[in-house]
Amino acid sequence: MINDAKGIKYAASPLLQGNFVAHGFLTRVGGVSLAPYASLNFDGRDTDPAGNVEKNKALFHEAFGVPEGRLVTVSQVHGKKVLVIDGQLPDKPVEADAIVTAEPDVAIGMMTADCQPILLHDPVNNAIGAVHAGWKGAALGIVVETVLKMSETYGTDPACLIASLGPCIGPCCYKVGWNVLDEYMKNHRDADCFRENDGLRMDISLANNLQLLGVGVKKENISIDSVCTSCNPELFFSYRKDNGRTGRQLSFIMLKGGSPR
Repeated sequence: MINDAKGIKYAASPLLQGNFVAHGFLTRVGGVSLAPYASLNFDGRDTDPAGNVEKNKALFHEAFGVPEGRLVTVSQVHGKKVLVIDGQLPDKPVEADAIVTAEPDVAIGMMTADCQPILLHDPVNNAIGAVHAGWKGAALGIVVETVLKMSETYGTDPACLIASLGPCIGPCCYKVGWNVLDEYMKNHRDADCFRENDGLRMDISLANNLQLLGVGVKKENISIDSVCTSCNPELFFSYRKDNGRTGRQLSFIMLKGGSPR
């Protein structure tokens, strides 16, 4: 289901609503950027003018009540490093593919355009996580690394963790080479997220879901948005659909001030 916050279209997880967190899987709708970055682009690495990206961020802050200067993103490198935010916020993006924190009023976010954003909430210890997981991240087990980091840092019990898997490219559109399967199998015992259908296809969402179940997250505590980013270009940026020249949508989660500790 697509929601609206002051013109910004976004998806939300039913499991995360009302749990002392603000969150959203933002679409590409509601910003000021022009094609091919139209319109709510958060990535300034390409040729979208920096002023457009800053205006899009300002619209986000206003729509979701995130304090200015309290959005933290990372320089995503398709690896398995998890950034822990404890106290002072980084003054520039750190190379990582996941963030965890227990700081209130700090929005942690991931930018995607086919890879899967994953939002995590530990309601017992009131900690959160945000993960960027494409095929490389899934092969490396980035979502498992993040759950383990939350367990190590905050005492998170995976059985109590809430996980929401956001929109990503689906197996309907995601053909991959056999080298992707080879890389995946270096760290995993089964290939259930791959199938042969007019070539080899990967289901990134299934891969991340199975990994969460394997690390102890309960099935009923996982929500999955199965919307394919490539099939829905009116709503989502898609690196594959747009032949690599595209924007990035933001997904975020934030502990609300006054949340119980």
